[in-house]
Amino acid sequence: MLVAWRFTREAANALATAVPVLRRAKQVHLVCAAEEAGGDPEPGMSAVRNFLLTHGIGRVEEHASLQARHPGQALLSLARDVAADLIVMGCYGHSRARELVLGGVTRTVLESSTLPVWMAH
Repeated sequence: MLVAWRFTREAANALATAVPVLRRAKQVHLVCAAEEAGGDPEPGMSAVRNFLLTHGIGRVEEHASLQARHPGQALLSLARDVAADLIVMGCYGHSRARELVLGGVTRTVLESSTLPVWMAH
């Protein structure tokens, strides 16, 4: 399973509600949004890793942050590369107007994903 993390309420809700499913995963892959990482994904990764460990999820593999230019496609590509069965992510972390004008990860994933996506808003 692939957890796509940003420091947003939506991502936190998605992660918290997916815990029962993530506990049963053979492997959990974790990636942070590039703008959250600021070149160093460790702070965001540490917080999520600790959250997962606290909930009995210890099989976590961390990945470099998503490229900022096309993060939706990068996320789907990573999901394919790690053979994920599920993507866990928040949705519409920006205003709806900004999402409509600029697109966004949520739109890309909803339009292009070939695997199930666990989302929360």
